[in-house]
Amino acid sequence: MHIRFLIITLLIIVSSSALATHLETSSVESFIKDFFENFNNMTLENNPEQSFTFPVVFINDGKVRVLENASEKVFDYTAIRATGWAYSKIINTTVLDEGEYSAVVLVDFSRRSADDSFISTTMVCYTLSMTDQGRMIAGVSNPGGIKQEE
Repeated sequence: MHIRFLIITLLIIVSSSALATHLETSSVESFIKDFFENFNNMTLENNPEQSFTFPVVFINDGKVRVLENASEKVFDYTAIRATGWAYSKIINTTVLDEGEYSAVVLVDFSRRSADDSFISTTMVCYTLSMTDQGRMIAGVSNPGGIKQEE
């Protein structure tokens, strides 16, 4: 009887550890999915603190931009829309590393026009930090910049 109890207890512990790891990864992926929804809804223009912790660092095609607080403009939606952009679509999300307080995520995404035609594809690396409000973006690295496809 004691052996059966021990085996069941061990199975519960092992399965709960595996489930916890899966949920942590899903949590990072869920945050990225929510971030893209916020980006597409353009709510980040007026409320960047829903996805970013400040200061936040952007590295875009070698240019470094540090935003000290939420009063600074995170995205220029006017310029983004001028490219024909209507929304961005995640192609693939890869959690490169995850710790208790931070994570690094590689996201491959495409930009699309209102008629769903392809504008461009980009790979961006997001550094996430755990805050009192949950996961937030602390850094964005886009080594090649966002370029229009021809």
